[in-house]
Amino acid sequence: MPEPAADSRSLVESFFHDLGARLAAHGERMAAALGEGERSREQVLSHARPLALALLEDSRLLGGGFVAAPGLLEDQGHLLAWWQGEDRELMSGSAALGRYADYRHQEWFRTPARTGRLHVTGPYIDYVCTDEFVLTTTVPVTAQGRLVGMMGADVLAETLEKEMLAAFRTSGATLVNHHDRVVLSGDPRVFAGDPVSRSAYATVLPCEGLPLTVLG
Repeated sequence: MPEPAADSRSLVESFFHDLGARLAAHGERMAAALGEGERSREQVLSHARPLALALLEDSRLLGGGFVAAPGLLEDQGHLLAWWQGEDRELMSGSAALGRYADYRHQEWFRTPARTGRLHVTGPYIDYVCTDEFVLTTTVPVTAQGRLVGMMGADVLAETLEKEMLAAFRTSGATLVNHHDRVVLSGDPRVFAGDPVSRSAYATVLPCEGLPLTVLG
């Protein structure tokens, strides 16, 4: 295993496993707070806000919060309890959200709902919250065996590049998602979002527990 590429993989695994652990811990707190009683929009927002703000103490994160599973709330079909930016703005009132209100079919919701595990979606243009190139990490939240929502966080692709590009340049490696789209690359000819063929690379290193692979 080429050591520089393996080092790049370790960097990716460390970043997303650490984030996933924090999301899972906050998800457990969210599930406990929801309990078995009536669940209203305001109750969910009041429980989710301090957890989201705690996540956003990490300056690398653009936004974060809780996404209610359809049917969870008594008074609303869907809820994106998501805060972002320096002002910690609640995004549930975003005009763009209307077009994506039924988020059951979005990859960041449907995939972890199906697998029961952490998932990283992107990079993609987030038309709901930022209109920027982001990666969304989500972890399913369950209560008594039932899916009640997702705990998640966004990171700009640009931020991830700043965090990891030096290591990827040293290794000459490229990070791709499970759609074989580039997340970041140490090759200046390759850009985020570009499609690549794994067969063109001699080294293929899947990231443990993540839908990401380091190519070199």
